[in-house]
Amino acid sequence: AQQKKPSIIFFDEIDGLAPVRSMKQDQIHASIVSTLLALMDGLDDRGEVIVIGATNRIDAIDPALRRPGRFDRELFFPLPAMKERLEILKIHVADWESPPGEELLELLAEKTTGYCGSDLRALCTEAVLQGLRRTYPQIYRTSNRLLLDPQRVEVKKRDFMEASSILVPSSHRAAPSVSRKLQPYLLPLLGPALEDLINAVSAIFPQGINASLAKIRVAKGINRPRMLVT
Repeated sequence: AQQKKPSIIFFDEIDGLAPVRSMKQDQIHASIVSTLLALMDGLDDRGEVIVIGATNRIDAIDPALRRPGRFDRELFFPLPAMKERLEILKIHVADWESPPGEELLELLAEKTTGYCGSDLRALCTEAVLQGLRRTYPQIYRTSNRLLLDPQRVEVKKRDFMEASSILVPSSHRAAPSVSRKLQPYLLPLLGPALEDLINAVSAIFPQGINASLAKIRVAKGINRPRMLVT
């Protein structure tokens, strides 16, 4: 990279390359972490070499790698919200001959809380397979080659619902999702309490509730508080 500069080095899943060092860790692995730290913060200036690392487990990275001078900036990319999920779904169905309607896409975007981009792609793929299975059920009952007409395969709402019941999004595999819209049958029981809670939170942290206030720039050195409601 030094010889080919300017250059960019990208480490995907960097937590596997530089995990937290401990006494139980293999000495060879600890040596790799130490070498990486020395290369990123040694006597020689990196100059025009930019190092980027990506991980889903920020707590598993060695803390020495996150201090200034090594990785100077940390960018957090959360899971897509409903609006972003709707745009992702539109991209995946844009080339379909009979794409689903806007109303169905909005319903899917609302129901796919906790889905990342790859999960939404898998949802569309599984929905197509469900539509194929519904249109041509005989392909799963014979080993003979069949001549199929792809234009006859139409993906409907029930295909997406069946696909969503089969797929488990990545974020739900490690822990259950707690950020989900209140179901209609729970509104009479929990609706008033939830509204009181939102009003109390909006009075304390208006930038966390009001989308227009969320764009306010916070001065450097001031961290926005995070609150966990249990």
